[in-house]
Amino acid sequence: MKRNLQITFRGMSPSDALSEHIRDSADKLEQFFDGITGCHVVVEEPHRHHQQGKHFHVRLDLHVPGKNIVVDRDHGEKVSHEDAYQAVNDAFEAARRQLQHYAEGLRAHR
Repeated sequence: MKRNLQITFRGMSPSDALSEHIRDSADKLEQFFDGITGCHVVVEEPHRHHQQGKHFHVRLDLHVPGKNIVVDRDHGEKVSHEDAYQAVNDAFEAARRQLQHYAEGLRAHR
């Protein structure tokens, strides 16, 4: 693993299974760009709504040469995530798109 991966859980108990899912997702990002130097993932359960269920917030900070890519999937957006795994999946999908765009920009400048 070339990059430093940090996983933080807020407002919820750490989960080994979710941590492993995050590690797998981070590994897949390297297929699109192998220059990732750091990755910090924050999974947060900010509010527990008794009637509406749990809602998760995921923030992803990717460090690549010359840029930081930030994905912030907030529980207040149109698509609210009641499943932490789906929130993580959506955040990593958005990161993949941004990373591909960044990599294409680098290739265009060469």
